[in-house]
Amino acid sequence: MKIKLVDGSVHSVTRAEVTDGRFEIDFKEESCEDIQEIFLDPVNLASIELQTLDGEKFGEVPGYTVYSGIMFMGDTKTVILAQETDKVQERITNAEAKALSASVAAESAKALSEDTASQVTDLQMAMCEMYEGMGV
Repeated sequence: MKIKLVDGSVHSVTRAEVTDGRFEIDFKEESCEDIQEIFLDPVNLASIELQTLDGEKFGEVPGYTVYSGIMFMGDTKTVILAQETDKVQERITNAEAKALSASVAAESAKALSEDTASQVTDLQMAMCEMYEGMGV
């Protein structure tokens, strides 16, 4: 199973479920420092997409933006997320998450347009060479 955060980052997890009013996510491979880095920014947690191992979306968990810590059980590290109780802070976080998501989409579109422009230039050069070869 995988989770995808607002910034587009994808992380492999062994479990992700809402239990007793909190969202619990189990990691086996990540270090505690890496996990804390992933979950410290509430904007990045505004909507967590659940994916299969193949990357297909099968669910989404919105609103769990408060990092409450890590629980250890053997080699499993469980991240605990809670919902924001301050409605103003929740709205600010959601607005920032939408801005982050738009920024990620804009970067992707920019890269795609640069790639397309490069392909058009290559096509134009090939057509010029073809015309020159034909003596036109």
